[in-house]
Amino acid sequence: MKIRRLHSAVLAVALGASVLASTAPAVAAIQTSAAMAAGTWPTPDWYLQGPYQTLAACDLAYEDAAQNGQYTGLVYCHWFRGGGPYLAGFYYEVYIP
Repeated sequence: MKIRRLHSAVLAVALGASVLASTAPAVAAIQTSAAMAAGTWPTPDWYLQGPYQTLAACDLAYEDAAQNGQYTGLVYCHWFRGGGPYLAGFYYEVYIP
């Protein structure tokens, strides 16, 4: 009886590890999105465009960039607290591979 319980426990741990491994990319994408929303540094290949003093000005520039179609990806306007070479203000992000 003890041997069967041990095998069941080992199987449960192995299945749990495989489930966690399969969800890791999705969790990483969610964490990246959350970091962008929190106003932290952009991830590699994503570049801040701005700063804009108002959200309306950022929205206008974002819409212009979306209509031009020159970027592979865009992240909507958000507040960036500033740091490094970037001033505080509203920015949108563009993806340039």
